[in-house]
Amino acid sequence: MTEIIYMDIDGTLRDEQTGVPASAAEAIRECRRQGIRIILCTGRNAGSIQDDVSAIETDGVISGGGCYIRCLGKTLRKQFFPEALLEQLLKTAQAEGLFLSMESEYKVYMDRRAAEFYRADFEHKINGADHGEVESANKICYQDNLEEFYRESRQIHKLCLFGSREAIDKAQALAAESAEVIQKRRWNGLWYLELLPPGCHKGNAVKALNRWLGIPKCSSMGFGDGENDIPMLQATGISVAMGQGSPRLAALADSVCEPPAEDGLYKELVRRDVISPQTFGQST
Repeated sequence: MTEIIYMDIDGTLRDEQTGVPASAAEAIRECRRQGIRIILCTGRNAGSIQDDVSAIETDGVISGGGCYIRCLGKTLRKQFFPEALLEQLLKTAQAEGLFLSMESEYKVYMDRRAAEFYRADFEHKINGADHGEVESANKICYQDNLEEFYRESRQIHKLCLFGSREAIDKAQALAAESAEVIQKRRWNGLWYLELLPPGCHKGNAVKALNRWLGIPKCSSMGFGDGENDIPMLQATGISVAMGQGSPRLAALADSVCEPPAEDGLYKELVRRDVISPQTFGQST
């Protein structure tokens, strides 16, 4: 029997253009009425979780890709990069001409080139939708604000670098013993490297939370759409990949459901007899 469900946000629970489908919100409410725990499991920091997601009552959240765990009102994990490593990586990024983005618990810092890269990618994803409205709902501002980092928090848990393969390899080698490589791949013509503190990834966080709650792997389910969701799905008893997501993730999952805009999460839970189809659309 399923006791807990972990779900990614972007591209899984939430469609980037239209937000959280009513079917997904209702499915979560029904699961919780049955006593099934619902845990958001996102690469986003806590400060950038969208308002329509925050409005849904859940039992906890794994944010920052596994650097933060909060469940049933208790904070179970907070991890950051050592400041010495962070300074080394910043110097390497500058010397090698790498684009740079960093995240603290509540803020995202970017240099000008990273902001331009992310904005172009975001505009491609929304494909002609009302730009201002969608960007506001997205909760991340793509702007050059790196100077603010030097005046504010040094508690950084995520570092993203873009550039040539050679420069990315140098940064990875520098961080080899003090960081976790979450993603390393080509992205829109550049090489991309995403780093978290050692031991931090979604799968590790899922295992830790299951242990804390006393829930066996076989009683857990995970939903995701991207390659950073692979460890999460490997840590759950039932793994579901979203349609139109990563082909690599889909190949590893137990099943593939429809994308969020086509009510994928709701439909998969109905197919697996976790919830009844009669629950959708009823008042709560």
